[in-house]
Amino acid sequence: MGEINNNIKMLQSILHDPIANILLKYCNLTRIQFETILIDTIIENTVFMDFSYDNKKNFRLKKISRGSFRRTLQQARKNIISAVFTILLLYYIGFFEKVPLDDYLIISEQLKKYVEIINSSDSKDKDKIIFNLENELLEGIKRLSEPKSLKKL
Repeated sequence: MGEINNNIKMLQSILHDPIANILLKYCNLTRIQFETILIDTIIENTVFMDFSYDNKKNFRLKKISRGSFRRTLQQARKNIISAVFTILLLYYIGFFEKVPLDDYLIISEQLKKYVEIINSSDSKDKDKIIFNLENELLEGIKRLSEPKSLKKL
């Protein structure tokens, strides 16, 4: 039972994390899809017994049916797969000069540095740091999608 309580705390921590919320605001998963895929992943990777959709649905913050949980999970998985295929398609047809994930990895590393800064900051500075992070992420991603950064066909 302690492991389940830790999973609930982990889920709530992620759902209330300000950086996760910035990223969620701009990704192609809805908040409900994100919550659902988190529950499924956390349970599948940490609990050593089979949990049915009927049991997993109980971890959602809002009570839903087993079918609703399953459909939302399928939608989330489809959106994740679709995002990967979109990047692969654009690379395949020559939109990117080089493998596009290199630039995204650089942004990911910057994100990791921000997390370290936020964790070592006073609470009064965190809001400003998070605001700056959101702006930098937006600018970096927009820059990567501008025509000048894309290869000419």
